[in-house]
Amino acid sequence: MGPIFLIGYRCTGKTSTGKYLADLLNKTFLDTDLVLESTYGTTIAQMVGRHGWAYFRAKETETLMNLDLKNSPVIATGGGIILAEENRQFLKENGVVVYLYATASVLTDRISKDENNTDRRPDLTRDSLSLETEKMLEIRTPLYQELAGVSIDTEKYTPKAAALQIKAQLDPGSRSEIS
Repeated sequence: MGPIFLIGYRCTGKTSTGKYLADLLNKTFLDTDLVLESTYGTTIAQMVGRHGWAYFRAKETETLMNLDLKNSPVIATGGGIILAEENRQFLKENGVVVYLYATASVLTDRISKDENNTDRRPDLTRDSLSLETEKMLEIRTPLYQELAGVSIDTEKYTPKAAALQIKAQLDPGSRSEIS
C-alpha cells in the first residue's frame, strides 16, 4: 500500500488518528512537526519567531523529503505542508493521502482547548482565532481535497473510529468493527 499521509488543518486529529491507524496496521507512526522539532531542537513557534515563516516552510519541506518511507509508515503532516507544490507532488507520488477535516467552528473550539497550540504553534495571521481558521480553510481546503484519496469528517468520528474508517476504506476486504 505504501506510506499513508494524513493531511488536514490544525486539530483535525491527524496525530491521534495516525497513532491508532499505525497500531491497527502494525506500522510506524511519524509526525512531521515532531520530526522537524526534534531535528532542529526547537519548537515550530520558536523557529517561526526567530527565522520567519519562509524559513520554517523550507525546513518543513526538507523534513518531508528526508522521511524514511521504508516499511510504509503512517505520517501525520503539518497543516500547511500542502501549501508548497513540491510537497503536494511528493505526497501524491509517495503514498496514499488521507484528508481529515472538520468545520471552522469545531476546529476553532478544538484549537482554543489544545494546550500544545499556544506554546508550539504560532499564529498564522493577526486575526482572531475564528477568523484566522476560516481564512486559512478557505485557502487550504481545495488543496487538501485535491490530494485526498480518502476523506474523513472528524466531527463524526473519534480518532479511533476514524482510524478504523480509514483502514476499511483502504482495504475494502477487511471487516473492521468500530468499538
